[in-house]
Amino acid sequence: MKVTIAVVGSTAFCQRAEAMTLPKDISINCYRYKHPTEAPSLLQKLKPCHAILFSGSLPYEAAEKVVQKLSIPSFYLQQNENTIAVTLLYLASEKNLSIHELSIDSKDSTHIEHVLRDMDHLSVMGKPAIHELATTSDLQAVVNFHLAHYRSGRTKMAVTSVHAVYDQLEAAEIPAFRMIDPVSNITRSLEHAAQQAQLQRSEATKIAVGLLKVHLPDSFNHEIVEQLASHLHAQSMQEEDIFQLYTTLGTIEFALQTEQFTQLIHSLSPIASLAFGCGQTIVEARENAASALELERKSDSHGVFMLDEKKQLHGPLPTVIPAVAMKLEDPDLLDISSKTSLSPAVISKLIQFNHFRQASSFTANDLASYLEVSRRTAERTIKKLIDQELIKTVGEEMTYAQGRPRALYQLHLPIY
Repeated sequence: MKVTIAVVGSTAFCQRAEAMTLPKDISINCYRYKHPTEAPSLLQKLKPCHAILFSGSLPYEAAEKVVQKLSIPSFYLQQNENTIAVTLLYLASEKNLSIHELSIDSKDSTHIEHVLRDMDHLSVMGKPAIHELATTSDLQAVVNFHLAHYRSGRTKMAVTSVHAVYDQLEAAEIPAFRMIDPVSNITRSLEHAAQQAQLQRSEATKIAVGLLKVHLPDSFNHEIVEQLASHLHAQSMQEEDIFQLYTTLGTIEFALQTEQFTQLIHSLSPIASLAFGCGQTIVEARENAASALELERKSDSHGVFMLDEKKQLHGPLPTVIPAVAMKLEDPDLLDISSKTSLSPAVISKLIQFNHFRQASSFTANDLASYLEVSRRTAERTIKKLIDQELIKTVGEEMTYAQGRPRALYQLHLPIY
């Protein structure tokens, strides 16, 4: 499966990434910023993808609170000794600059120390001026560090890891150089992100069973079972006072991020209890769900618990505030609604569907099932989105039954 990675970085970094020859199973979409603090707002514009790679630690740290709410893995390109060595080699060979003539800012100064130790024959020439970037680094302080060393005559060149710092130094007419991110480092980071995305997708398809035990039958509304099955895209079965819901781990994790589902499960107590189990087989998953239900009964904590295939208990769930909600007041959502003549509620559901699919293609039947509408209604919705270039056809799916192959689509709506 081809993996799509969102690359969040400066214009220069994105241009470098786009010019690379990528592994055949990886594609990238770049989101450019002028300053690392813009990273959180860029995440709100993400199109379907499987992972996110930030160009460095500063944009990652700026967006960390947002990243924690996302259902896809996120990483940042880390500097290492290779980054420092390649940069120093270039400056020595092409700019004829000695190490002691440089001021350098870096996330981890130990990388510079390691390279200098390996180049001990140059130690007699002195070390560069080093500024270590902190999590809450004031970029103006970094600029001032380089300015002070250059204007005092102690250095001839500022080497920076932050593109926004480079731009300010250039504007001040201070000789500056951006740290070189070796192509090998970028490639390895993209490959690592792709591997983690594949692993997460594999985990998400694991079999999961939910057990809903009714304690007060006279007060129990059976419509709750249908609502739970709808949120979990599950098949339900009843055995006496217990309802079984068959689904996948990924579907449960997504449902727990939605406000509607969490409100529903909170409404169960004390009438009923819900627990989940995961496993390599349905039998194992059901046994783990039964164990989770029993452990929940004995626990002082109230909520939903899950026992995974490693017999590890998780809960009470959800552990974070739901990130996916029906935001009918969002101006971008309202704008899409106006262009497509679809209601804000339908657009919001489409964004949730986009989030749930995570860049996977889908058929009209898939969309109809999620929206709980007829296939004809789903096809009309797709047509309206195609007219506004918010959806595109990406292939066809052959069916075992007779008839024409079904079109495969991919949404191009922001997923977060």
